[in-house]
Formats: sequence, structure tokens, C-alpha cells
Amino acid sequence: MRPYNQWLVKPPRIYDESLSSLNHFFYDPGADKLVGYAVFSTNAWPGWAVWRYEWEAVSGAFLNRGQANIFAIAWANHAGTGSYGAIYTTWKSGYVISQVKSSNLSHAAGMWEIDPWSWNPQRIFNFAVVNRENKIIAGVGSWFLETWDISGTPFLKGQLRLPQPLGYLAYEDRKHCWVITQKGLIAKANYQIPRWEMLSSVQNPSSDAVNYLCAFDTKRKCLAVFRQRPDGPDGACQCQLEFYYPLYRVAGLTTPVPVSRMRAGDRVRFVSHLYGDTGEGVASYLMYGEILEPASGKLLTPISGAELNGGATFRYRAIAAGMDTLKVSATITDGEGA
Repeated sequence: MRPYNQWLVKPPRIYDESLSSLNHFFYDPGADKLVGYAVFSTNAWPGWAVWRYEWEAVSGAFLNRGQANIFAIAWANHAGTGSYGAIYTTWKSGYVISQVKSSNLSHAAGMWEIDPWSWNPQRIFNFAVVNRENKIIAGVGSWFLETWDISGTPFLKGQLRLPQPLGYLAYEDRKHCWVITQKGLIAKANYQIPRWEMLSSVQNPSSDAVNYLCAFDTKRKCLAVFRQRPDGPDGACQCQLEFYYPLYRVAGLTTPVPVSRMRAGDRVRFVSHLYGDTGEGVASYLMYGEILEPASGKLLTPISGAELNGGATFRYRAIAAGMDTLKVSATITDGEGA
């Protein structure tokens, strides 16, 4: 006699998991912890699970992991810190930006909320920085970091093009936010103007990295970076939590280099770069150029602002064949990171 239902599959009691994505990563000022919401694929029994992680903000030591409501992944898009130490998120369904609870990313009655879809022109943001004190929203929908003034009828103040596809957006204070790209580039922006102020990179970018996420620790003034990597051959997690203290000093200027043909009567473009003491490009400073005597040519752009990579372009026209010397200097203002 054959046993009854010998082909019955019994669900395993323990599920082996692998990380699919970290959808949310932020610093929670109230709890003084780093928080992440992760989606795992369950291997032994097909399916997926959502977990809420907590890490110690100083060392990155693991503190706690608990099951999270599917709501945090299915509806909330990308959460982050903002004004008054609160947590805000965009949504996958509906276009509002909402204040939410750190514990489960849910929005409750009475919490702050704004609807960019009601603006002119309408907007849909995947990432957003909320500055309620100065009534500023900085958001990313695709390739641009946009700054909107919401003190009255919302209007677009300006926008910055991202250097690469965005990994995550993090709030620092009422003026600054941080961008990390999916390939590990780190950029600091003054979103009130807006303008780029610094471009750097994670240490030793890894080719197998799936994504990079960032959160700014407003208490210690450092940037926490989550480097998501695939599990190892043995199934071990290879993700890393890294800390960067982006306090740079301007170290110098590179020699102006011509980037167009040099011919009498033509405009010649020279490029010089402003760099920090750790090699990063430094932006937001004014750079001045002048022609040193004896000179016969004309400097068409005597002033240039340093761009995202620290580069500034000067245009010069030579009246006749000869040799002129271009001198470039930068004005560094105290309190601007120099």
C-alpha cells in the first residue's frame, strides 16, 4: 500500500533569503540610528519578505532587524530625513510628498503633506528633500535636481542635471543636500540657489555594486553610504556600510589647458580645475582669469564659476600670432567649506 499523498510538499520552517533591494535608507534624528527597509527573495520557498533594519549611527554596528509591513515597500517610494527632524517620502501610487512615521513609513492624519501634481507645470518626484522652514522642495524625477519655492504659488527656481542615474538623495540642512549615483559618485548641492558645491566618489568603487544609497547624519555631520553588492558564492552578505566626512579644503588650481585649436582671430577655450586636498573637484567658487603683460590678445571671459567637477572655462582671442600668458585665480570665502 502506498502512503497517502506521498507527493505533498511541506513548506520549510526556515527560509533562506537573499537581498533584492534596499528601498529606503535614512538617518532618524529622534532615535539617533540609521534605518533601512529591505526586500528579500526567499529561496527555499518562493516568495519575498520585507525587513526593517537599524544600525548604530557612529560605528554602523547592527542593532536590530524586524519584520516590516508590506506597505513600506509596496507604496512608499524613497524615504528620507527633512525639516524638523521628521521623515518624508514620495509615493509609487499618487504624487504627494508626505511626512511619515519612521517605524512603518505610514502617513497619519495631521501630518504635513504637499501635492506636486497640482503645480504648474505638474511634477512627479521619486526622491525629495523637504525644507518647511524656508518653504523649499528639492526633488528628482529623472535627470534633474529641481528646486521649487512653495512659499506661495509654487514655482521652479532652478535645476541641476545629475552626472549619472541617481542612487539616493539625502537632506543635510536648510541649504544643502547630498546626491549619490548608482555608480558611486557623491555630489553636494546648495539646493536653495541651486548650484553644485562638490563632486567626489566612494572609496574603491566596486564593479559588482548593484546600487549605492546615502543618508546624512545631521548630528555628526557625516555621510553614511550603503553599498549594495550581490551575495557571495557561499551566500554570505557582501553589502557594506561606509562613512564619509566630506570636509574638504581647497588645495589648488590646475594649469589652464587649451581645449580648442589655437589660431589667430579664433576664440580659444582654456579649462582650469579647482581641486580639494583629497583630489575631489570643488565647485561653487568664482575663478578669475587675466592676461599677463606683455599681451596682445583679449580675454573674453574674465570670470567663470567652478562647475560640478571643479572646472572653469575661459575664452581668449589672439589678435595675431604670438605668445600670451593666462593667469587663473580663485576667490575662496570662509564658511563655504574651504
